[in-house]
Amino acid sequence: MPTLHDLRELDTRGEPAPLDAEPAPVRVALSLGSDRLAVTVAPLDRAAHVAVLRDLDAPAGAPAPPLLLYLALQRARVWRRSLVVSAEPALAHGPLDMPLSAGAGLRGQTLDLALHRLWAALDPAAREVARARLLPEAVATLRRRAREFAGNAWCRAAFEGRLGRAQYIAALANTHQYVRYTPRLLARAIAMSEDEALRDHFYRHLRGEQKHDHLLEADLRYLGADVDFIVRAMAPSPATLAFMAAQESMVAFHQDPARFLAAPFVAEGIVAYVDPDLFVALAASIRRWGYAEPAKATRFLAAHVDFDGGEDGHIVRTAAALTPLLRDDPGQQRFLAVLHLAADAFTRSYDGFAADFDLSFAA
Repeated sequence: MPTLHDLRELDTRGEPAPLDAEPAPVRVALSLGSDRLAVTVAPLDRAAHVAVLRDLDAPAGAPAPPLLLYLALQRARVWRRSLVVSAEPALAHGPLDMPLSAGAGLRGQTLDLALHRLWAALDPAAREVARARLLPEAVATLRRRAREFAGNAWCRAAFEGRLGRAQYIAALANTHQYVRYTPRLLARAIAMSEDEALRDHFYRHLRGEQKHDHLLEADLRYLGADVDFIVRAMAPSPATLAFMAAQESMVAFHQDPARFLAAPFVAEGIVAYVDPDLFVALAASIRRWGYAEPAKATRFLAAHVDFDGGEDGHIVRTAAALTPLLRDDPGQQRFLAVLHLAADAFTRSYDGFAADFDLSFAA
């Protein structure tokens, strides 16, 4: 039976290529019995939505092995590609079934359908190998989204010493809009979960999230914000509302624990992977605004670095809870769709906090 230990993924220098590495050609090799199979997956430079498969090394006349292709195309999915193309007849036919003509001898298929068909073509032993890669793929996707978040306009302003008090208050105030509902959503998740271990996970998470809205209120009060307005009358920004709606709909309408976990997976993961220097920059900004004790304005953020990061943080526990839930490719595709929805909304919200509350025009 093949295992992930039989898999080798090397960059053009022959070095191991992490699954969350930046898009670049990767040689994916897999030992199946006496056969050593390999294929290269690469981004297509002239089209940011396309990945290409090339240089297949497999027994002559045999169909392209679906497990090798599935593992290779998971990397294209981490890159957020939507189309896969190839000029090799052995790849353009078989389970990939590439009916789309892309010119220059290339045949293509949508990535979601390609992965779906490859999954369906796996035998039971190969499917177990692919299943073991579903959580690592989700974590790699999250890591890439966390790096993208670090480049948003709000974080750039903080690192460059340009962050204003209004921009920081906007971030805390909008965070309050969904944090105060987190215990209620987790309570719904407990009620809908049939599995005892999953209920236990949600219960532990619930206990860890209680009263966190009060930390935000204390931070906001120290900064002189209108806390009564934020708590009783404020509407979240559209991007914040999109982030809220993602998790609310998954727990209340779809009642899908895996997809519900995608939103906290994003929020906790971004905090867990945040550059520690961001807090140094925030502290400098808070002092620049005239507040002598920055720690009194960052209690919520500091607490969540402790709660979400580390070897026993929320993100590690959430990943462990996801392991039995990510069982097949259809479920993986649904989970990743919500992960990207939440990450897009989360990043867009911080871009908005920077742009919509920028007072530098008055300088």
